[in-house]
Amino acid sequence: MKIIFYTFISLIFFAGCSTLHQEADEQKQVYVFDEVPEDKTIDVPKTGEYPNLKQAYYVVQVGAYTTEERANTFAEMSKKKTNYKFSVVYSESLKLYLVQVIPFFKSRTEAEEVRDNLWKISEFVDAWILTVNK
Repeated sequence: MKIIFYTFISLIFFAGCSTLHQEADEQKQVYVFDEVPEDKTIDVPKTGEYPNLKQAYYVVQVGAYTTEERANTFAEMSKKKTNYKFSVVYSESLKLYLVQVIPFFKSRTEAEEVRDNLWKISEFVDAWILTVNK
């Protein structure tokens, strides 16, 4: 009977601990990309640094976040880990804060070179290129 009692108490204890851990994890507000999106054309957001081109240009994007604070934190960390500059812009259509390499690129080849360099750093393995048309 003692063995059953201690087993029952142990199960309750472990179940309670995992529930507390799970609740703490659920409170985090982080957007995670499950896979690298394919290239796509986007409209120019209203904020950020954009070239004055009448043709398409290319953006290397490294992340998207639900809060501006998290996007800014990632952008600051990114500046410290690379030689690139980063901008945080808000996408109305996605309702996300986007972290992008600046300045943008006139040629896809230049954007691919930057993206490929970023892929060598574990924090940027999901970097991808967006084609922006004006």
